Amino acid sequence: MRRLMVMIPVMALMGCSGSMSGTVGGVSMNVADSIFAILKDDNGKSVAALVILADQPKICDSLKANREPKSATSLTLTMFRVGSTFEFLAPDVGDYTAIDTNPQGAGSYAQAYFQHSDSNCTNTLSNSAASGKSGLIKLTNIKGETNGNANGTYDITFGAGDTVKGSFNASYCDLSKLPAATPNCQ
Repeated sequence: MRRLMVMIPVMALMGCSGSMSGTVGGVSMNVADSIFAILKDDNGKSVAALVILADQPKICDSLKANREPKSATSLTLTMFRVGSTFEFLAPDVGDYTAIDTNPQGAGSYAQAYFQHSDSNCTNTLSNSAASGKSGLIKLTNIKGETNGNANGTYDITFGAGDTVKGSFNASYCDLSKLPAATPNCQ
């Protein structure tokens, strides 16, 4: 019990946004921040959960201000559930199978994308290397509201056979009112 009490303040100081081990295209990432958002269709129905882990702080603030950081690295995980009649269902706790195509039936699926940008905010990795091909995301908690969070683990294999594993402790970020313009590279 005493050890747990000591670990909680240490974890709070570290931020504990998540972790990533492994590389994609020779690029690794030290996670500085992680956020998640609930994606909705035109009718306001929840259809997916989006988790972004990055080596830059304050991802939510940057997105809302329409800024893309220079020389940044990020991992984006999109989780969605498909019903028996191919309708999208609200994201929920559970296992999501990473795929690189459209879903072929009912189930819980995920898509992953790894990005490493240069000083002009251009991704330095090819789409085939940066796109997740297979793997598993375990979403253990999700609360899509102010002060909510999403927690889980991931193990994803990318196009060239690179594998990354880790965890996320993502803070909720309301992305429902993002600017429509292309982000500014800053």
